[in-house]
Amino acid sequence: MKSLLAGVLPWLLAAAPAFASDGDRWEIPVAVKKLDNGLTVVVSEDRSSPVVGVSVVYGIGMRLEPRNRTGFAHLFEHLMFEGSENAPEGTFDRVITGGG
Repeated sequence: MKSLLAGVLPWLLAAAPAFASDGDRWEIPVAVKKLDNGLTVVVSEDRSSPVVGVSVVYGIGMRLEPRNRTGFAHLFEHLMFEGSENAPEGTFDRVITGGG
């Protein structure tokens, strides 16, 4: 196995720049818009297949909390799953699961 790796590794290392150069030319067109409510929407349209992908990123979390006020992101995570008057417990899970 070591001799196989020793024989293949130099070829892989030699070929690596060829793969990297293809990646340098790869561009993804995007449109960015900030809504009135502060939400930033990034859209990248690709009509090559009839599929839609959605990713939601919240600009919050432990790394953004001040040192003397930590734990809020974790607290909000738990509160979200407990539910509320308008979205009872389990609503979040059903919505996400229903989306596929």
